[in-house]
Amino acid sequence: MKKILLLFAVLLFGTTINAQNYKFGKLEVNDIVEVDTSSAATVVYKKQKSFYEYRVDDGFVLITEYERRVKINNNKGLDYANIEIDLYDESAKKKEIIQGIKGITYNLVNGKIEKTKLKSKEVFEEKYNKYWKKIKIVMPDVQEGSVVDVKYFTESPFVYKIKDVVLQEIIPVKEFDYQIKIPEYFTFDLHENIKSNYKIKLEFDGRRVRRDIKWKEKVNQPGGFVLQEFERTLDYKDKIIKFNEKNIPALLEETYSVPLNNYVIKLAFDLQSTKSLDDRVNNYATSWDLITKKIYESDSFGRELNKNNYFKSDIDELITTNLSQTEKISLVFDFIKSKVKWNGFTGYFPDLGVKKAYKEGKGNVADINLMLIAALRYVGVSANPVLTSTKSNGEAMFPTRQGFNYVVCGIEVNDNVLLLDATELNTSIDILPERVINWKGRIIREHGSSAWVNLFPKRNSVNSVVILAKLKENLELEGKARSQKSDYYAFNYRNKFRSVKNEDIIKVAFKNEVSIKNFKVANENQLVSPIKQTYDFVYSDGIEQIGDDLYLSPKLFLTKENNIFSKNERKYPVDFMYPRTNKNIINLTIPKGYKIKSIPENVKVMMSDNLGEYSFLVKQHGNSVQISESFQINFPIIPVSYYEDLKLVYKKLIEKNAEKIVLEKI
Repeated sequence: MKKILLLFAVLLFGTTINAQNYKFGKLEVNDIVEVDTSSAATVVYKKQKSFYEYRVDDGFVLITEYERRVKINNNKGLDYANIEIDLYDESAKKKEIIQGIKGITYNLVNGKIEKTKLKSKEVFEEKYNKYWKKIKIVMPDVQEGSVVDVKYFTESPFVYKIKDVVLQEIIPVKEFDYQIKIPEYFTFDLHENIKSNYKIKLEFDGRRVRRDIKWKEKVNQPGGFVLQEFERTLDYKDKIIKFNEKNIPALLEETYSVPLNNYVIKLAFDLQSTKSLDDRVNNYATSWDLITKKIYESDSFGRELNKNNYFKSDIDELITTNLSQTEKISLVFDFIKSKVKWNGFTGYFPDLGVKKAYKEGKGNVADINLMLIAALRYVGVSANPVLTSTKSNGEAMFPTRQGFNYVVCGIEVNDNVLLLDATELNTSIDILPERVINWKGRIIREHGSSAWVNLFPKRNSVNSVVILAKLKENLELEGKARSQKSDYYAFNYRNKFRSVKNEDIIKVAFKNEVSIKNFKVANENQLVSPIKQTYDFVYSDGIEQIGDDLYLSPKLFLTKENNIFSKNERKYPVDFMYPRTNKNIINLTIPKGYKIKSIPENVKVMMSDNLGEYSFLVKQHGNSVQISESFQINFPIIPVSYYEDLKLVYKKLIEKNAEKIVLEKI
């Protein structure tokens, strides 16, 4: 029996000394020496505890306590020591606040742990729009091998909204301990992200709460107001939701990654009903139709759409008689883009209000695009708002107002919806900024109905290059080229090069690998037209002489050498952002004294379900060779199940880039 007890004691002692101590401010030498080389940093432990506290003057307040310990594994992970917290600041009396900020950086110096405490001067506050501010915590003395502890708590009067609990980060999380206590006066539905393929092991519990509260109020009595004391006992039940998850995998950043917010492991809370202290129940059961209807009917949305006096005179001068609807749309669209500049802030409610934004020449997304809709309606175009979510905000998985954070303009024509966003100068009809191409949006019509709208581009953007080249006796390739870029290729080009000098464009586009002369660009400011380029070139790097044979790269300086889809596995879908077609046609004339010894074989590879294809065709005509290459992606999001198809397409593309046309002396 003594042996059994002794063995139990040894096992218990061993468990105790090996258990990780996550108490803030307590760290062992072994904890700081251990390094996980698989990632730049590791969240060793994080804790989040939320509960509702009743206050006489304010009612319920939502309090959340946070603790976080991070290990910096190498110099690439230094930034993970710092924290940014967004706080909603509606007014002086109604805003989220942060308190109790504490931080410690631990470093191992001569075999001992050295602590550096966070100072108040290392905590920064940044107000970045009318309603939001950011708290930045910059930890001191962080270096490779550091461990960082941070703790703080927030208070929020917005008790109807519980922020999403995000379990997953760019770096791995060893342990996440979470708990929330919700009084019976609030009923929330829980939603896990079905796209994450990770099931959170939730635990549910409850407890009875009794709390005596006292307060004083002025009571009107004969003779005047008297300060009277009241007291009451609150007796209610807390619903407790908790989990303790270990070894949460890092979000994997991949080439052409989809918006990772759509796939992150998280828990969302959706308010269903509330109960007052006198037991009156309000139900908030929602649908997308109800949500969009409420948004439209709010003063900050629908009323803004009805205002037009502020722009009437300007629009009347702009729009003449006998204009087609397309001409009206283009004129009004271009006018609003040039009149009001985007201040960088999103949202479907205006910041300044459309009238003030118009006067000041700046505004947020809603200021500008609601103004655009109102102006189009004024000239007789049936335009309506389309509520959307940016890629950084994620995709709305269930009916909630928080699922949207952006609004664009939609014009229904037959069975199609034309989409417009006036926040950027280079956008055009159906060319939205890439930040908002996020699956679907919800159009709200004037009479109250709503429907889903596909936000993905409806046609392939095309980038085509035609080259006429001849090989000279000095083994330089000389020729002429013309290229054409449409839709998103043109949009991206204008964003990068509009108003840039030609010599600077050449440096960036050709990287001094090709000698370029007579470089010309057409349609730079004509947004509905493709970008056109023409230039003369001399290229000498695409030829290699071995003995009497010449080895020539058939695509000249258009060759791509890196296979961006070479990994065996893919965790998330591939996001190309827009469907695309790349075409290269090269006509090459070889010099006298040489003949073609061999040319690459023709190839054509197609992905399943017409998602994409690659073709490479070579034809010989006497002393000339014509190369025709085409690469297509016909849907912007390629699911993981098609990754092998995509890999094969890119594999063939890279293989053809490496093959040569071989010339031999006659």
